[in-house]
Amino acid sequence: MSTKDFKVVLGGDFGSGRTSFATRFLDAKKNKKTLKAIKTDSYPLILQTSAGAATFTFFDTLVHAKGGLPDNSFFRTSDAAILFFDTTNETSYENLVKWYDAVDVANGRKGSEPLPVIIVGTKVDDIKARDVKVKDIEFPRKKGLTYVEISAKANYNVKELLLEVVKALLGFGTILTDEVALEKASLEVDADALEKLKKEYEEAGQ
Repeated sequence: MSTKDFKVVLGGDFGSGRTSFATRFLDAKKNKKTLKAIKTDSYPLILQTSAGAATFTFFDTLVHAKGGLPDNSFFRTSDAAILFFDTTNETSYENLVKWYDAVDVANGRKGSEPLPVIIVGTKVDDIKARDVKVKDIEFPRKKGLTYVEISAKANYNVKELLLEVVKALLGFGTILTDEVALEKASLEVDADALEKLKKEYEEAGQ
């Protein structure tokens, strides 16, 4: 029985945590392929879900380390997008709009449903260095997008973010029915402090 295949593009400024997220998943890292034609690394991850087996391939661009965004060939024919910013770097948050617009332009088709987009704040393990305050994170709220904060190196909310992608593409009630293997965590987080920040974000939107 064939699996469903989904292309999930990873966007965000250089150093925003895109690659760190993709490489947390052991199987995705092991099966990494480089697509030279569009200067992209792809990370396929086969998941067992309550809606059946599905392959989620994360597309991570290689071209914008020198600045700028990849062209439409990177974003085109996406099924979903995850846009990252570094919570310790305000400029990366400000640049989200450019990444969002690039996804929208490449995939916007007359009469088509909006592409699922998830906004992600990274490196939340470093609370003292945080440059983007929760009260200032308005972009996902204005666009009506899901917002998740993660620390890839601590494996904090990594699986939760993955599940958000799964639900966006397979249905809200979908769950993972098998364990997803992650790299061993190399950092710890202050879970209580991060839970307070999450509540602040939710309350700001009420």
